[in-house]
Amino acid sequence: MFLKRLEVMGFKSFADRIGIDFVPGVTAVVGPNGSGKSNVTDAIRWVLGEQSAKSLRGGKMEDVIFAGSDSRKPLNFAEVTLVLDNTDGRVPLDYSEVSVTRRVFRSGESAYLLNKQNCRLKDITDLFMDSGLGKEAFSIISQGRVDEILNSKAEERRSIFEEAAGVLKYKQRKKKAELKLNETDENLNRVLDILHELDGRMEPLQIQASAARDYLDMSAELKDADIALLAFDANRLKQELEQLGKDAAEQSAKEQELAAEIGRKEETVSSLRKKIAELDSGIDAEQSSLIEASSETEKWEGRKLLMSEKKHNADRQASQLKENLDAEMAENQVLAEKHQEQLKLLDARKAEQQKIKNAIRQLEEQLSRTPADIENEIESFKSLYIELMNEQATVRNELKNIDLQERQLSESTSRIALQQQDFSAELEKLEKEKEEAENKYDTIKELLEEKRRLYRETENSYLQIKGAFDKKQNMLFQAYQSQKQLESRIDTLQELEADFSGFFQGVREVLQAREKGQLTGIVGAVAEIAQVDQNYAKAIETALGASSQHIVVQNEDDARKAIQFLREKRAGRSTFLPMTVMKPRTIPEHTLSSIRQHPAFIKVAFELVDYDPAYNMIIENLLGNVIIAEDLKGATAIAKLTGNRFRVVTLEGDIVNAGGSMTGGANKTQASFFTRKAELEQLLVQSKELAQTIAVAEKTVQKEQSEVHTTERRLNDLRSEGEKYRDLESERAMTLREINAVLNTTKERFKVFQAEQKNKGSDLDAVTVRKETASSRLDEITSELDGTSARIEELTQFKQQNESARDAVLVKFADHKSQLAVMKERVNQLTDSEAELLVRKEKSDRKLKEIQSELEWLQSEEAAKVYSDEEIVAEISKWSSKKQMGMQKISELKELRIQNQSQLTELEEELKEYQRLHKGFVEAIRICEVKATRLDVQVQNLIGQLENNYELTLEQATQFELADEEDVVRKKVKLLKQSIEELGPVNIGSIEEFEHVAERHNFLTEQRNDLNEAKETLRTVIREMDEEMTTRFDETFHAIRSHFQRVFKELFGGGSADLVLTNPQDMLATGVEIIAQPPGKKLQALSLLSGGERALTAIALLFAILNIRPVPFCILDEVEAALDESNVVRYSQYLKKFSEDTQFIVITHRKGTMEGADVLYGITMQESGISKLVSVKLQEQL
Repeated sequence: MFLKRLEVMGFKSFADRIGIDFVPGVTAVVGPNGSGKSNVTDAIRWVLGEQSAKSLRGGKMEDVIFAGSDSRKPLNFAEVTLVLDNTDGRVPLDYSEVSVTRRVFRSGESAYLLNKQNCRLKDITDLFMDSGLGKEAFSIISQGRVDEILNSKAEERRSIFEEAAGVLKYKQRKKKAELKLNETDENLNRVLDILHELDGRMEPLQIQASAARDYLDMSAELKDADIALLAFDANRLKQELEQLGKDAAEQSAKEQELAAEIGRKEETVSSLRKKIAELDSGIDAEQSSLIEASSETEKWEGRKLLMSEKKHNADRQASQLKENLDAEMAENQVLAEKHQEQLKLLDARKAEQQKIKNAIRQLEEQLSRTPADIENEIESFKSLYIELMNEQATVRNELKNIDLQERQLSESTSRIALQQQDFSAELEKLEKEKEEAENKYDTIKELLEEKRRLYRETENSYLQIKGAFDKKQNMLFQAYQSQKQLESRIDTLQELEADFSGFFQGVREVLQAREKGQLTGIVGAVAEIAQVDQNYAKAIETALGASSQHIVVQNEDDARKAIQFLREKRAGRSTFLPMTVMKPRTIPEHTLSSIRQHPAFIKVAFELVDYDPAYNMIIENLLGNVIIAEDLKGATAIAKLTGNRFRVVTLEGDIVNAGGSMTGGANKTQASFFTRKAELEQLLVQSKELAQTIAVAEKTVQKEQSEVHTTERRLNDLRSEGEKYRDLESERAMTLREINAVLNTTKERFKVFQAEQKNKGSDLDAVTVRKETASSRLDEITSELDGTSARIEELTQFKQQNESARDAVLVKFADHKSQLAVMKERVNQLTDSEAELLVRKEKSDRKLKEIQSELEWLQSEEAAKVYSDEEIVAEISKWSSKKQMGMQKISELKELRIQNQSQLTELEEELKEYQRLHKGFVEAIRICEVKATRLDVQVQNLIGQLENNYELTLEQATQFELADEEDVVRKKVKLLKQSIEELGPVNIGSIEEFEHVAERHNFLTEQRNDLNEAKETLRTVIREMDEEMTTRFDETFHAIRSHFQRVFKELFGGGSADLVLTNPQDMLATGVEIIAQPPGKKLQALSLLSGGERALTAIALLFAILNIRPVPFCILDEVEAALDESNVVRYSQYLKKFSEDTQFIVITHRKGTMEGADVLYGITMQESGISKLVSVKLQEQL
């Protein structure tokens, strides 16, 4: 096998892919310093699996990737492939050519390929182990490696000889064998530990398994007997339940008959109540009709009276109007005639007046106009005076008419006022009657509402009291049931106590003999003299174990007598504790001080037990050195604090035994002596408390039952009183409605008279206003007449005084003027008279029209009447008849209601009696149901026991027949239970566990034997490896020594050298010292030689090794750098000699070495930081 080709890409300074083809012989790789020629060695070392970045002259593995240069970017991976010629089959692969490739990426990922197939690093290192290409091989030697060999310790130098001896694979095998031996020792120790533990478990498990088998046998027998008894009891109770069902059915039949009768009576009562309600409704309806009839009668009578009064007033008023009309018509006729005469006379006077005026006009033309002015003024005043006289007459006539109207209106108003007084008195009387009726109605209504409220409150109270009574009665029945269960459990526990149930047979016999007086000095079992709090019962019971059944006696003689008693009766065995010899067991105080600080520590066991001080030695002997801890973790810690010298028991019953073993887990829950005693005491207290509770509850139930009956009676009384008040309310409501109807009618009539009085009053007020206005005007006219008369007299005197000079001229004028004045006065008088007559005529016409209008209105009112007198009489008769019939109907309905109410009262009394009887039957049925429920619960409990305990139905369990009489079977069951209890806590799983432990013990025993055999085998292998390595190393060492001595002389041209073992007695650990004596020097240690001598000595050693252990190829990296030229030549010649068997790749820059090479490869760095390859085959050059 030789190195055929090396391909490098991206490794260190080789940025570009290069390929170096190697040939047999010597291949030299040359180049200047820093050109990267040593990177070829690093590439070969790296591809063969080198893992040390430091050995590759780097800091980390990524440093082997080309890092870039001034002109090149860094690469992301490096790859090296080494191709080997394997035609000789030195590498154990079926290939003539083997290629090894290694890649690394900057990401940290790497890959190995063998013949271009992915593989592991281990595959490569195993492949080249002992081939001279291994990690510790001398196939790659650098100058540093030479120095390392020369400068290393003798023991470290040994590896070169081991590689040459080919013992590395034996060392690896030995190492594996030693590891397996260590593993085997560890496994064996574990097996021995487990076996030791199992040995401690085997014996108690065997005892437990034996007890468990006895338990299973007795349990099977107990199961058959218990199933038979449960089925027997269940069937017996079912028969009782069936009989109770028949009794309940009979009671139920009677109850149903009564219920049916009650139902019929209730239907009758309901029918009567409905009928009474219908009668009440009929009475209410008739009363409403009666009120309506009364109201209508009153209304029509009021209309009749009103129409009568209206007709009387209208007749009287029409008669008066006719009289006035006749008088007014006569007067109007006279006025008309007078008016015509006045008109004629006035025309004549006006003509005469005109003549006088013409004469005066002529005279006035002769006279000054001033007197005329005075005269005109006088005439003016005279005219005014005449006008006022006329108006005075008119006003006086009007006052006469007003006085007449005022008298007529006053008479009418007086008459209406008298009628109003009568109506007011009647209204006041009716209002009082209404107020009294309303007060009576409100009083009855309030009383009825109060009764209804009391009824509702009493009914709610009754329902609450009845509900509370039923609830407490049910609670009382439940308390009865709980009391029975407690008494049953107490009886059972007391029987167990009396029979000493649960004690071993021997213990029970001794205790029973003590009770019978057959033995003396027997204090009792430990379980009897000690009392334990429920919280610590499990821990103390576990701590005592079987000791709880040890018997305390006064002295040793008493113990011997008891043992003799058991022996004679062959009644079993027991352990006795004489009080005179028992000594306490204690825990040292310093130990207690340390464990008391632990949070899981509770107390020493005896401190948790209550007992008579006389038994102090006994209790402290049994529990004085037992520690009680909170939990198993704390118990383990406390046990370690004590050095595992004392037992530690947890509250759950787990144990850390003295010595460190642990016991724990869980058994089926069973009552212990301590829990049974505590349970009995607790049940006795509960029974006493429950009895007191029942006594109080019975009194409460009796009291509340009486209260229920009282409330029920009160409810019935309130119902009767309510019905009575409801009748009174109906009667008074009807009376109130009648009064309201009459009152409303009277109010309507009163309103009519009020309206008429108001109209008359308005007319009277208008007349009074007119009278006052006319009187005032009359006074004004009188005053104006007096003023006008005085002014005329004054002007006349003034005229006479100023006309004295003109008397003669004016006499005629005055005479004419006087005539004119008289004529004018006459004309004016006639004019005034004519005007007055005209006014009187117009007024008479208006009054005539008014009288005619009033007569027409009265006639139209009479014609426009809605109802005729006959119709009003007919309506009054109709409604009076209805009123009479309604009163008669109400009387009949009330009589019928009284009869029905009497019948209802009798039926209700009968119904109450039936309900009382029915309640008795219901109570009897309820008692039967309670008993049936109790029996059914017992049956279901028995069936539940069959299903839960044995997974059997009652039908299936009935197939288990009693093997003997019932009493015999019960005694047998009791004895079996006692025997099972005597066994104490039984671990059923111990049978399987024992078998499993035994099987495991056997298996581990075999494993122990196998491991011992494996140990011996491995020891034999290691001895054989040691012998083989010793032999190989010894033989190789002496062979190398011999060759080293020869080669040294050849390389140095004389002198001597030797290899010396530092410890020849231990060939497996001895080091190798090199002693050299170059020519002309004395024998001395290697470290005292010069650098060149030391290098040549190392080279001599390498050639010596190659003589006995040829390698396929050897890479020498500047190992000859320290040699002088003559030694380089000898070195080169020796390489040439050895190249016939070994391929050499030499990294060098020495001329002598280059001259001896077959092929030269030059490494240059033409581009900064990038190595290039140049090859020259020297043979071709030669």
